[in-house]
Amino acid sequence: MSSYHAGASKTAVASSAVTAAAKASRPSLTVGCDNRRRMEIPWRQISEQMLDSICRALLDRNTDAPVRAIDLTDNQLGPAAAQKITACLKSSPVTEVFIRFNDIGKDGCDGLAAAVNFSHTLQVLDIRGNHLSASDVRRLLKSVAMSTVLTRLGLASNKLGPEGAALVAKALERNTYLTSLDLSVNELGQGGAQCLADLLRIPAVTLQVLQLHGNYFGANGVVAICDAVKTNKELRRLTIGNNHATDEAAAAIAAMLEGNYTLEELDLRLNSLTAVGIKTIAQNGLAKNTSLRSLILSGNQVGPVGANELTHVLSAHQRSVIEQLDLSSCGLMSTGGVRIASLLSTSISLKDVNLSDNSLDDEAAVCLAQNMADGFAISLVDVSCNEIGEEGASQLIDAALRNAQLSALVMQGNNISRVALKKMDNLLEERLSKNRVLNRHTALYQQQKLTQQQQAARANTTAASSASA
Repeated sequence: MSSYHAGASKTAVASSAVTAAAKASRPSLTVGCDNRRRMEIPWRQISEQMLDSICRALLDRNTDAPVRAIDLTDNQLGPAAAQKITACLKSSPVTEVFIRFNDIGKDGCDGLAAAVNFSHTLQVLDIRGNHLSASDVRRLLKSVAMSTVLTRLGLASNKLGPEGAALVAKALERNTYLTSLDLSVNELGQGGAQCLADLLRIPAVTLQVLQLHGNYFGANGVVAICDAVKTNKELRRLTIGNNHATDEAAAAIAAMLEGNYTLEELDLRLNSLTAVGIKTIAQNGLAKNTSLRSLILSGNQVGPVGANELTHVLSAHQRSVIEQLDLSSCGLMSTGGVRIASLLSTSISLKDVNLSDNSLDDEAAVCLAQNMADGFAISLVDVSCNEIGEEGASQLIDAALRNAQLSALVMQGNNISRVALKKMDNLLEERLSKNRVLNRHTALYQQQKLTQQQQAARANTTAASSASA
């Protein structure tokens, strides 16, 4: 090789290295259809050079696509780097901030407090997984209490404890703007549950989404939350899974479902409920509820008896609007699968049912197939990770092909050979993809029709008011 070519080759290599380094120092930016940029940097350490680039991007107003969302996950930021970023947020047009698993500490939290105080655009803040204590978030929560912009706050997977729950409750007593709060996995305990229950009884509180998964509430803590939600008129979604509710809390859960008319989603997974508790919830709660659309019971020992109770109540209750039912890992066995199967054809609202990991066999699969073929509303059936063989799978495929509403059938993890499963998947995909398109068109048409009806109703109301005046 000539010295010229050797030199050129070295120059090219050096140039490539510089280019690669430059690219590595720049944050990843995506531009959405609304011409707004989202900055995402997941799972890698952020250098000083990249930190400077992030700050410049946050403050850049001379662009047609300003950064509106920043997502920093597991970047080893620490308090100092977090402070540098939060200082930029005070005057940035950013609306969503996710700084998760970054050990931002009290200093980082104090920086966010200032950002919440000064920002006129910040609507979403999520700082989960930062090992934050109650004292770390004290100043931030004072800022949240005064904010008229922030609508969603995520504090999951920290170490707030009962003291932190009390601070949150105090901050939100007079806040009428925050609609979503995530306090999952914070060791809140029974004392923390009571603080939040007291908050939920305040009529001015506007929370619509409350996530409290994994907080060691115990039966008494869950009872306190349910008693408060029973009369709450704002909450739409409640997550209280993995809190060791046990059957002792079943009566309170049922009373909540009977008394509340706004709750649409309830997550009770992993709560040590048995068929006894499920019977109470079904007969005294679900049988009288007309608002709940999603119920997650995954990881509870529902068993065949509990499955029978759920089926009996939901089949007989003509005003039930449950669309999603998650019974994964509930110990249903074949008998329980057979019991639940009839819901697929008798329910006029059920769209999505998850029966994965329940030891269902071909007998249950055949029964599910028979009812799935005649289902009114069923759209998704998940029977993955069971003991269904090729005979049962074949019956399910035939039923799926006959039901024009079905858009997904999940069967992975059963006793079906890869070759047979591949053939089944190919057979299903073309038909189900057509169903998905048709279902989307139907949903769009229904939404447009509803909008027109609402507009007409408003016009009639306005006309009536004018006439009476």
